[in-house]
Amino acid sequence: MVSSTYFDLADARATLEKFLEDLGHEPLLHESPGFGVTPGKHSHVACLDQVDNADYVVLIVGGRRGGVFVESLRSITSEEYKRAMQRKIPIFTFVKRDVDAASQLYKSNPRGDFSKVVDHVGIFDFLDVIKSASQDNWVRQFDTVQDIIDGLRGQFAYLHTLYSKQHVRSQTRPASGSPKGDEDPLVPFPSDFTALTEDMSNEEASAAIGGLKRVHATLREMRERKVQSYGEKVKVLWLLGLYGEIIGSNLAINESSFKQYAWGASKGKRVLDQLRDFGINGRYERVDEGDDSSHVDLEIGFDDDEVDAIYALRNYANDLAEKYGKDDGLEFFGRGDMTIYGSGSDPDKLWSRRSRKVKKKAPGKLKPR
Repeated sequence: MVSSTYFDLADARATLEKFLEDLGHEPLLHESPGFGVTPGKHSHVACLDQVDNADYVVLIVGGRRGGVFVESLRSITSEEYKRAMQRKIPIFTFVKRDVDAASQLYKSNPRGDFSKVVDHVGIFDFLDVIKSASQDNWVRQFDTVQDIIDGLRGQFAYLHTLYSKQHVRSQTRPASGSPKGDEDPLVPFPSDFTALTEDMSNEEASAAIGGLKRVHATLREMRERKVQSYGEKVKVLWLLGLYGEIIGSNLAINESSFKQYAWGASKGKRVLDQLRDFGINGRYERVDEGDDSSHVDLEIGFDDDEVDAIYALRNYANDLAEKYGKDDGLEFFGRGDMTIYGSGSDPDKLWSRRSRKVKKKAPGKLKPR
């Protein structure tokens, strides 16, 4: 399906229709005679029905927002994109080069005049949604329809390669026909914490191991439920653990620091919202510094103010980074590998030798699920 506004891209759509037909595909364009319209439904809803019939969606974003969908405040094109995402239909996105460039300026100057590029700044918000998505967020710029054709031709060739590799793998599975498990399965929670608990009191050891168990259980639950974008959620926890500051029973990091290693507010808030399903409450909060200035903090806390889990997350991330480096440490963290705390590790490099200083004044309590 080719999803775009019509009047500004009519010629491009016609050229793409012929290109797709020549490749043997059946193009779905609402202006084509063969475009199916479900009886008894609004024309906007009928377009969504055709998204359901598509194997791929070619999304083209130009300078026009187009009509507003009859059942929402989004554009029709935006609703088609949303439906494709819900149905897990592969999306190939192409954005006019000047529109994409202007969207970057819009972020720093949202009150600027962009009327020479777009007819509605909602186009920039739509682009932000696309780019901050957890899948199919690759955006290709174009100046002419030939740029779109070249991009699609290359992508279709790559899909053929993926199919070929998948076919080969399917022929080399075990005789039972069952597929292999995860390439990097979660490492079981260890029973040996000798290096960690050396010189700890029984109370301290119990708190440390209990906190690690809570962190491990969170990773295990996300794995077992096969959540979408597991790596993104792990990265948020890793960054908060590695760079976050303990404030009361929460971990906080300045948003500008977080953006250096991850994403902006749109995607960050989405991932924080998803973590709520696993007992982790997060928020973006503006902090008043008292001198007419402020900054934004990204903050997380476990349900029931589990401060032991916060300490465990912070120290576990730092222990892995110290032993394996920050990049490799993230991989060990994503697998829940806590074997560094067993006998054979150097206890002087673990959290039992680190300061446990914490800010006394805590912000408002994060509400649990």
